[in-house]
Amino acid sequence: MKYTYGMTCHLVLLINLLGGQANKSKAVKLIPVQKGSEWGYIDASGRQSIAARFEGADYFSEGLAAAKSGSRWGFIDRTGRFVIEPQYDFVHPFKDGLALVWVGGEQGKAGWIGGEYHYIDKTGRVALKIDFDLADDFSEGMARVWHEGLCGYVNKKGELVIELRYKFAGVFSQGLASFWSGEVYTADELIEQEIAAYYDEYDSIFISYDGEEIEFPEGKFGYIDKTGEVKIFQDFDFAGAFSEGLANVRIGSKWGYINKDGEIVIDVAFDEALPFSGDLAPVRIGEYWCYIDKNGKQVMEAQYLACGPYVDGFARVRTDRGWGYIDRKGRLVIKDDYDWADDAYAGVMRVRRGGEWLYLNARGKVIWPSK
Repeated sequence: MKYTYGMTCHLVLLINLLGGQANKSKAVKLIPVQKGSEWGYIDASGRQSIAARFEGADYFSEGLAAAKSGSRWGFIDRTGRFVIEPQYDFVHPFKDGLALVWVGGEQGKAGWIGGEYHYIDKTGRVALKIDFDLADDFSEGMARVWHEGLCGYVNKKGELVIELRYKFAGVFSQGLASFWSGEVYTADELIEQEIAAYYDEYDSIFISYDGEEIEFPEGKFGYIDKTGEVKIFQDFDFAGAFSEGLANVRIGSKWGYINKDGEIVIDVAFDEALPFSGDLAPVRIGEYWCYIDKNGKQVMEAQYLACGPYVDGFARVRTDRGWGYIDRKGRLVIKDDYDWADDAYAGVMRVRRGGEWLYLNARGKVIWPSK
């Protein structure tokens, strides 16, 4: 799952943050860090690139980063200059050239609620206004929208190209999106039964308003293409997003992986399975987690209590001692004695020990806070 520092986590009613990784470019990646009560940016060596002067700061995405000043959010460039002035109460990062922004509203249990929202382009111009109860970020030219508890998709012209007919549906990834064919409820029933919430794509679970996992006893998952045509029929009790050509699916209580033709290519034999990243995927066998390759072969012993995706060649793992990081060969390269660890970013690891957040390089050396 993607983490955002200094701003409220981008969980919005009925929306997963299937945000994916930040935009990858040849430019040096900058990392948001806190100094006292203010936020700035460092590079992967720990050198401060943008002085700490913001009330909040997010990662760069598509060349711009959200930053907060005067209790409002705007967007800065890599010099730290506001190219879109702070004027919004809540924002999402740029995806597919557009960013969702809100004026008004408040933080709710499952994310930002109320207010008026629209999409802006990188000049700050209002690029798209749509009249739905809720909208999501664009992915592959499509964005999910909701009205009265049903989900559909709009294109970048704001046209409803896939009708509002799904109770739950995923974001498009590699040309396909998962959907659930279970019973449809009205908006009042969704609220009354506490079904409406958001979907955590990486952990492959639906979350209620109270932060609990939701179980769906009826209905099956399948996949549609960008015309709304069902490409993989509803044969699964759960279906995750496609990543690196494969998707994690559940049949009964066991998990495996399918290809884009809907064929099971890694046996449905695991107690839990998460998406592939860097040609490896985390799976749980009994109590413990390990990683498999795209042939379904275990590449290391199942020994971790929890783990994350491989990013920049490193994966965070939790043992009975704490969180640390392993390399692709399963070697513990950063000691497992931290209370929490985020996914690596640009070769930098953000960890917490006690009440202190630290930023480490690939050798485990603290690069921020600087001594």
